[in-house]
Amino acid sequence: MILFRQLFEELSTKQPLFFELKIKMLLSEWDKIVGPVIARHTKVEKVENGTVYIVCDDSLWMTELTMQKDRLLKILNERSGKELFRDIKFRRGKVDGKVLR
Repeated sequence: MILFRQLFEELSTKQPLFFELKIKMLLSEWDKIVGPVIARHTKVEKVENGTVYIVCDDSLWMTELTMQKDRLLKILNERSGKELFRDIKFRRGKVDGKVLR
């Protein structure tokens, strides 16, 4: 009997819609990936051509996460089960209505 997860994995390799859904489901766990402290200061803006775009509410968080980029990519790709993500780009911006400092 095929498990739902196996079926979803198979569909995500063959159907672009399921592939996009898989990425969105993975990134919806951003707070679990980076932890609650970092999650309060960041948000996933989009994913385009294997690049994850992250908004940070402060330049200090941008600097910190830039230094952790390789570790974050490794975690994202491990959780996805394959090399879906090749790069992470950070920019300063508004995160969940927070005012920039």
